[in-house]
Amino acid sequence: MKGLIITMLVLTLGLMACENDSKQELEAQKVAQKNEAVFKNISKMWQFNFPTPRPEVDATLDRWNEWRQFEIEMLQKPKSTLSAFQMKTKNLASKADTLSITIPFEYNKPQILSRITTLNTKLKSLETFLNLRIIPEQKIAKLIPEINEEIKGLYKQWDEIIIKKAIPKEIGEELMLQALDTARNANPDEMRKKMENSNKIK
Repeated sequence: MKGLIITMLVLTLGLMACENDSKQELEAQKVAQKNEAVFKNISKMWQFNFPTPRPEVDATLDRWNEWRQFEIEMLQKPKSTLSAFQMKTKNLASKADTLSITIPFEYNKPQILSRITTLNTKLKSLETFLNLRIIPEQKIAKLIPEINEEIKGLYKQWDEIIIKKAIPKEIGEELMLQALDTARNANPDEMRKKMENSNKIK
């Protein structure tokens, strides 16, 4: 009798284990199919564009190694799995972090740094979305064109710097700008003399 009960118990446990395995296998298949569909959709959306820069901008960008590395990373589309996209966004966010600290002197301006910060924030959002359990494809579809707009905006800002630099200054403008620059005009020796003279008068 005892042997029969034990056998029944073993068979019941075995059936339950098989049922659990089947459920898990089915669940894993569903997740794999969903991930495959998400991978295909993201692969279609994954289009990043870098405008053709004017020669002066191109010369500066050629010397800016971190920007070139960032551009190469952006243009290489993952081809295998969803996890390849997740790894890609992690690399992009990491490379974008280095842009503001390695920026060439002529581009180290508030409007450029602001664009780079916004670009970096959007790339970090992309990384976050791709690493969620349920990937919000609509948010990614909206974010990719926004990232492209930020890149385009950077190129426009760089063009603007070149254009402004090429505008000839009017006669006397340089002297006027120097006169307005109080930090440059501060002469410590002259200031000391004036202070000494005022002390003598007292």
